[in-house]
Amino acid sequence: MNSTVAYYERNAERYCDETVHANMSALYKPFLKLIAPNGKILDVGCGSGRDSRYFIQHGYRVEALDASSEMCRHASKLIGQPVQHKTFSEIEWESEFDGIWACASLLHVRRDSIDEMLDRLCRALKPNGTMFLSFKLHDGEWEQEGRSFNGYSESTFRELVKSHPTLLIASTWASCDARPSRKEEEWLNALLRRI
Repeated sequence: MNSTVAYYERNAERYCDETVHANMSALYKPFLKLIAPNGKILDVGCGSGRDSRYFIQHGYRVEALDASSEMCRHASKLIGQPVQHKTFSEIEWESEFDGIWACASLLHVRRDSIDEMLDRLCRALKPNGTMFLSFKLHDGEWEQEGRSFNGYSESTFRELVKSHPTLLIASTWASCDARPSRKEEEWLNALLRRI
């Protein structure tokens, strides 16, 4: 994970420029349908702050965090509030959030650590809370440009969630990357409920 964080520290400005204007409305809609108005959302691995800004603009209370201090700096400026410099393994909230948004962030968690991170996120959700996750639609682990990636097929993702009895899959669907230059990349999206 350290080399992945280092990548974002070095490339924060370029990454933010490439992602901050991506149209994510097709992903926001099914997630926000399950979150009460003025609900509290945790944006995990918030990157540029693009999604946090959208949630704040639509009346939600947001807590945002990122493992890269440079990303935190950029995102704080964009959303007009502090972003916590924190890794997934430092998440210790208990039944705090109506929703958790983990868009293209857990894909950097290795398979030998993903169960622990899902447990941490599940604990941070209120009962009946909703979690959005997205992974590259590619089953396995790989390295690219100094970053670690972990992707799933729909079937291997369902197997992963089976080992977390307090999480229920509400829906899964595939989508293309929202960035015009990456349209050929496919993503696996999922909505989970804490039961």
